Amino acid sequence: MRKAILAFIDFFHPPFKKFISIHNFRYLVTGGSTLALGIVSYYFAYFFIFKTKDVHFGSIVLLRETASLIVDYCVAIPTSFLLNKYIIFTHSELKGRVQLFRFLNLQFINILANYVLLKFLIELLRDYPTLSMLSRIVVSILMALFSYLYQHYFTFSVKKIGDKKVAKKH
Repeated sequence: MRKAILAFIDFFHPPFKKFISIHNFRYLVTGGSTLALGIVSYYFAYFFIFKTKDVHFGSIVLLRETASLIVDYCVAIPTSFLLNKYIIFTHSELKGRVQLFRFLNLQFINILANYVLLKFLIELLRDYPTLSMLSRIVVSILMALFSYLYQHYFTFSVKKIGDKKVAKKH
């Protein structure tokens, strides 16, 4: 399965190989695919699963948007972890539970940072509607860069010793 996914992604790399390495291209494609899957999940949940303004889970009441966002995260986060672990960052020898814990920490940081950065930029740019809308794109790009660095150097890290790559063991 891994080989088939990589072959499919790599097929589209040649026009971009002057600008981006194959590893980074694969990361962008899988990350973009996960983002698209999350958006589709949110849309499906919002329009087809949760049809009322308030969603009741026993004594807990959530807004339709929040419940849909939870569905989005429940689909996108595991998919993202699996793609990163088994397709992109396969060189790491850290135990899967360590990788998962680190990955979930990253997702928590991303959720908080997205909220704070979006709120800040939207408030700062509220008099400029076009720029305010672009803030979502800016935040997404910043979080994607942060996520890549976090995953590459921490979640799925590999320590170099001489000319050999050796996974960090904790």
